[in-house]
Order: sequence, then structure tokens, then C-alpha cells
Amino acid sequence: MNIKIVAALLFLFLSFSSYLKADGFYSYSIGQFDVNDTFDSLEARVEYLSNNNFNEKYELKPFIGFMVNTDSGKYFYLGLRKDYSLSNKWNLTPSFATGYYDQGSSKDLGNNLEFRSQLELSYNLEKNKKVGISLNHISNASLADENPGTESIVISFINPF
Repeated sequence: MNIKIVAALLFLFLSFSSYLKADGFYSYSIGQFDVNDTFDSLEARVEYLSNNNFNEKYELKPFIGFMVNTDSGKYFYLGLRKDYSLSNKWNLTPSFATGYYDQGSSKDLGNNLEFRSQLELSYNLEKNKKVGISLNHISNASLADENPGTESIVISFINPF
């Protein structure tokens, strides 16, 4: 089963690769993993946020990322996001991703294939930089017998590539 998941993620990554050009942003995040349960630990993430539309009609932009927590949990993911400008300074960005989760000593999410939905509020700084806060939920969408899910809250620093 794990080989199939890795193959599917590799296929998705290769499909997205033409949209992952050097005119996007890097996002560095730190926060708390599993804020609503007993496996809370620190979480760190790095993401590449493409500035190119994957879908012109809906202005969906691809991203790819890697998360690790202090309990050795790891999550490699890719997905789509949409940026909404609330004002000159404020942005709201919902996103959805799918990825491969390795539990390590962290929370058992019931499956290696996990989905992440996230909402980020960011503030524009000078020189195209941003700072943001986001809340996300990761779960296996009931593809496994157990689907405990988890939530994280992080602060992100977003810089142009």
C-alpha cells in the first residue's frame, strides 16, 4: 500500500512540476502540532508557494511542503491554494493538500495517506514579504478504520524566491 501512495504522490508532483517555477515564495513556519489533543509537540514546516496559476479560471496556485514535529512525525504534501486580498495589507488564503505522513513517535493518524485543509491570514510587509498565522486540519478522510485527525496552529514567514 505504501508503494502505491508514494507512486501516486510522485505522479502528482511531476504533474505540478511545470508550475513550480522560480518566481514564487518560500514559507517557513513554526507552531504547535495537535493542539486539541495529548500529542502536542512543536511543528516546523517549509513550503514552496508557486506564483503561477494551476487553474486560470479559479486562480488556484500549487504549493509543495514538508512538515516535521518534535515527536519525529513527518508529512510531505502538495496541494492548491487561493489567495484573497482583504485590503492593501491583509490576505486570506485557504488551501488543500494531500500527502504522505510518517508517524514516527507522533500521533497515529490512521493511514499514511493524509489530507490537509488550512486557512491562513497574512499581513504584507515591505519588499513582497509576509507574516501569517494559520490553522490546519490533517486527516485521512475516513479512508482507514481510524480517523483521529489533528490540528496545528503555526506562524509563517513568507519570502519571495
